[in-house]
Amino acid sequence: MWIAWSAPHDATRTEYDEHRLALGVVKLTFFAKLITRVAPVARHTDMPALSRIRILLILLLAGQPAAVLSAAGSDGWELLAQFLYRDAAEAFAADPAGGRLRDLGWGAALLNEPPLTDAKIARAEELLQRVADGQRDDTAWYARYLLARIAHVHRLALVAEAESAYRALVAEAPGTAAAQLSAAQLALLLLYQRPDLDVPARLDAAAALAPVAGDPARPDIAAAFFQQLASAAMFYRVTDERVLAWLEQAHAIGLSNQLDQSTLSLQVAETARALGQTGVAEKYYRQFLATAAATDQRYYTAELRLQELGGEGDR
Repeated sequence: MWIAWSAPHDATRTEYDEHRLALGVVKLTFFAKLITRVAPVARHTDMPALSRIRILLILLLAGQPAAVLSAAGSDGWELLAQFLYRDAAEAFAADPAGGRLRDLGWGAALLNEPPLTDAKIARAEELLQRVADGQRDDTAWYARYLLARIAHVHRLALVAEAESAYRALVAEAPGTAAAQLSAAQLALLLLYQRPDLDVPARLDAAAALAPVAGDPARPDIAAAFFQQLASAAMFYRVTDERVLAWLEQAHAIGLSNQLDQSTLSLQVAETARALGQTGVAEKYYRQFLATAAATDQRYYTAELRLQELGGEGDR
């Protein structure tokens, strides 16, 4: 089965990790990828490839003149974009110009440079705190987001403290990418780390963040947020019309990675099929077959599914 994986309703952190590994889902944040790769809670899988660091660079540095990029340590950012974290950290450290953008990149690089140590985390916190202190611009918001993630993932802060930090950023930086990332991360917390809430309440609380986390102005975050809502529901053995609607919203917004978008077509098709919505299932099976490679192991099965529903299995 491509769309579901069963687990107890009260998910522990270990179960949460195993769920993410089994499904290869939770396509939530691109900036969080910088700090989740070696974190204890996310060691098994990062939040898979949305648009990764390159989209972060576009968001963070769009519109900046060449002089600003040079001062920000652009060599370091280029190395980050190539996932060369140690080289990036060294480039940022050697950059004589300094500056807040340099410190932001340096902090992110340290948090991804293996082996992750307490000293690196402390140095990253110091850099990011310096970026954020007394400032209210995009660079500060990104730094605050990473600081919240450090507290949540690396410091293992109380859930209430982490939730408060994410909510504060959503409230204080409306309309920003950092607020949207925080809302998306907050949704994960609500879905998997609030055992005081029953499953319907968890889903409702996370879905209530849709106006921020689902903002289509940043389609990768938005699409992944809706996909994640559906994946979490199925984790808790819930497959209903709302789950299908979330997947269709994700698909309509679209993921920039074509393989991810093709997989999403398949998720929608399988969910619709399970709910008896034949027309919807046929539509998305056809979209999957039109975009997937014939060598994809799922291709033949999708063809059979389509034929069973009465549609043609050929492209």
